[in-house]
Amino acid sequence: MSRWYKIDNAGKVFHAVTKASNSSVYRVSMIMKAPVNAVLLQKALDTVIKRFPTLAVKVRKGLFWDFMVDNEEKLSIQKETTYPCHPINPRENNGYLFRVLYFKQRISVEIFHSLTDGTGAVEFLKTLIYQYLTLQGEKLVIDGDVLFPDEVPNKYEIEDSFEKYFHESNHYHLHDKVPRSFQIKGTPFDPAGVNVIHGVISASAVNRFAKRLGASITEFITAVLIHAIYSETMKYGLYKENITIALPANLRRQFPSVTLRNFFAVVNVGMHVTDKMTLEDIIKTVSNQLRSKTERETLQAEINRHVHLQNSLTTRMVPLFLKYQAMRYGFQHFGEMAKTITLSNLGNIKLPDCMNRYIKRMEVVLYPTKNSPINCGVCSLNDQMTITFARSIVETEIIKSFFSQLTRLTGLDVEVYSNYWGEAR
Repeated sequence: MSRWYKIDNAGKVFHAVTKASNSSVYRVSMIMKAPVNAVLLQKALDTVIKRFPTLAVKVRKGLFWDFMVDNEEKLSIQKETTYPCHPINPRENNGYLFRVLYFKQRISVEIFHSLTDGTGAVEFLKTLIYQYLTLQGEKLVIDGDVLFPDEVPNKYEIEDSFEKYFHESNHYHLHDKVPRSFQIKGTPFDPAGVNVIHGVISASAVNRFAKRLGASITEFITAVLIHAIYSETMKYGLYKENITIALPANLRRQFPSVTLRNFFAVVNVGMHVTDKMTLEDIIKTVSNQLRSKTERETLQAEINRHVHLQNSLTTRMVPLFLKYQAMRYGFQHFGEMAKTITLSNLGNIKLPDCMNRYIKRMEVVLYPTKNSPINCGVCSLNDQMTITFARSIVETEIIKSFFSQLTRLTGLDVEVYSNYWGEAR
């Protein structure tokens, strides 16, 4: 008998807002030290997919909410032939809402955001790589950093942690109208696609430099990005809006959870930048805002507000197409229009030493949208921090300025490479 699952609190939004210009598909990848063996990768996937039941699903339409059921069909790996994060058509993917890709030395997992967040995706990728290396004959001894493929899934891994940590209250603060933030404009690629530019830098060296400025890595990178956006687009005083960076926050850091489903909140950090502001001024503002907005009490209020809206009797009884219309409106006015760019830092990915020696580094690619045509993903592995910009527009000035400033400030070398989509070669 097939199991069924409710779509989690965050996942429902992605079902509502996805369209051609917003795929809601993101990517996590590992760059191996040897070319990928496609036959072994398929065998690894056949085993590992059973370990992650909330990924091995297909969506069914309901009257009041969509829901997910077990998918027993085969998921085939694919050789990468097009740009990252393009929309997933379940009809062409045996009903699955994620795919496993390979290209030369890269193994990638692309996931429709309704299924899980970056933490869940990384856990799946780690287990897939473990099984792949095991099938190659490698003797791997791991202790706690990877989920074993043959383990029975823990019931806490499939829970909706939004519902678990929701606190009923007599008062819920609904967002006031959010001021419109500066929006990056540019020339869309024709044909449409996603160009990715990766920059690789020493994670430990960046961390030491950020600490000298009294900042975390995320705070430092956010500040440099704000300064790059200002210097390339706003320094002539043509725009007066705030530059706002949307930062997904992993709620597991404040609320104990091992769920492999979505469990994150988006924290907006923004400011009005002027010529008189130094990078240190920007860092201070970013740090104050980010630390305040990621306190447990503030995040608890966000959980309560979102879950209350979806659990209210009025919301539950409204037909699905009307709910989706309301979600699209909220996403556009309280999400897209309220930010300039999204920056997601998955942090330092922990792998057993016995696996690290087979892997060069990791990448994370965030899909761009119509109102946010450039987005940024960051992750670190083996002391290699990869900062990836995904863009759907031709212009690259902001990205070039960011890497130029990062190099100038830190004195560190940055290795830059790209997929060259949309570029004349």
